[in-house]
Amino acid sequence: MNPRQRRAVLLLAIAALGLVGVFALVANYVSEVETQVGDKVVVLELTRPVAANEAVPDTSIRRREVPRRWAPEAALSDYTQITGLVAGSDLQPNSILQEGMLVSPPQLQEGQREEAILVDASTGVAGRVRPGDIVDVIASYGAEQGAEDVEGKPNRTIVIVPGAEVINVGTPRLKDANGVQDAPANPGEVVPVTFALDKRQSLKVAHASVFGADVRLALLRRGDPADRTLGETIYRGEDPKEQKDGTIR
Repeated sequence: MNPRQRRAVLLLAIAALGLVGVFALVANYVSEVETQVGDKVVVLELTRPVAANEAVPDTSIRRREVPRRWAPEAALSDYTQITGLVAGSDLQPNSILQEGMLVSPPQLQEGQREEAILVDASTGVAGRVRPGDIVDVIASYGAEQGAEDVEGKPNRTIVIVPGAEVINVGTPRLKDANGVQDAPANPGEVVPVTFALDKRQSLKVAHASVFGADVRLALLRRGDPADRTLGETIYRGEDPKEQKDGTIR
């Protein structure tokens, strides 16, 4: 085989390898396109915002076809899957509904109402409190006029609602205790927590959330009675003392 023939064979081999490479690229592209535009599944998508504990009507949902590759594994696809459920947290429009985003509506007893407050995410909730838990709501108040101890109104911490039932825990958000402009200097997070309370408890929680220096939750152990009697409900920053009525304060 002379040099010219060898060059021809080499060129043919290079051309064959090029054709194989082009074929592989085209096949991969076709497969990629097929996974994106073919084999679609139906999902349910929100068309408007839905607040926590709000029912999701059919008029707020549209059926949408998306490639199976991009559909969430837990995506809901049928209207019957949302019947009788409410939003577990605030939902945004264009969100694809998935398992866990909708929950059973809270069951309030006669005389109860829902009351929501913002609780510090790290000290008040710390990721441990879930719907259905029982907690003590604890509020701390400072003495009047900044004094260390004013008779009748000292620095004190009070269990304002023992055994409150948690019916919803929202999404953490940026703490903004001093206004939007102060948010960067106060970067902590708060969590909206909703309780099932009677009228008096609701007023106590509302008062504490506005006038209290701090509101925290103490999670009760599963199985502990929510209606237990608490002897120690007030702490004034000193060693507790037994009172005439037998309580320790």
